[in-house]
Parts: sequence; structure tokens; C-alpha cells
Amino acid sequence: MFNLINYVGPHAALPDWNAERQANAQGLITACAKLQAALQDAGIHFQINPRTGTTISGETLGGFRPQSCPIGAHDSAHKTGEAVDRYDPDGVIDGYLMAHQELLTECGIYIEHPSATHGWSHWSIRAPASEHHVFFP
Repeated sequence: MFNLINYVGPHAALPDWNAERQANAQGLITACAKLQAALQDAGIHFQINPRTGTTISGETLGGFRPQSCPIGAHDSAHKTGEAVDRYDPDGVIDGYLMAHQELLTECGIYIEHPSATHGWSHWSIRAPASEHHVFFP
């Protein structure tokens, strides 16, 4: 599992990483831990991303993103501490979640549709406008 330190990565000293976003991130980590435990109980293995040394995708922008980051809108869930991209190079995590969407509801997680997330699984605690637990970005 990932923690608050590797979620924020190199951005911890930025003013963007404020108390509200830290609280959001702690809620995200709690929900992600619940979902990850359910997946692991079902035999799903979470791979370590060699670039981050964690189960977070990308290089430095798979977890928290500062407002200055050109990736994502100003109010994206990554920039408010409410989303993380989980390393999923083979699509195993997304494949299982698509077949067992009830786990998303139980854990309070929303994912981007796997067709939009090749190599990672986007997990968020912020409901999209559709309020569907699987959505298109």
C-alpha cells in the first residue's frame, strides 16, 4: 500500500499541499487500502512501479499534483488530494474491478474507464458528475 509521504512525493514543501488537501489524501488512502485489501483477498497482486518504488503509477505525478502541473484541470481530483493512479501495467486491476464493480461502491472509489487508463488504474474518492463508479474522463 502507499502512504501519505509517497502519495505527495516531491511536492510536500509546496503551499498547494495544505491541510485540506492532506485531509483529502488521508481519506483517499483509507478508501484505497480497503479496496486494495479486497482485491488482494481475491488474489490480485499489486505490482511495484520501478519509477516510483510504490504501487503509484507515473514518475512523480501519479499521486498528488500541484496546481502548477500542466496535467489535469485546476480542480482535478489529483490536485485536491482525492485521486491516485495505481500502477497496473497489464490491466489486471482494472479488469477485476470492471467485473466486480460492487467493490467500488462498497469502498467509495470511482475509477476512470480502463479504455482511458492504459498502464494504470485511476482511483478517486470524488464522485464524477454522473455519480457512476466507472466513468469516462
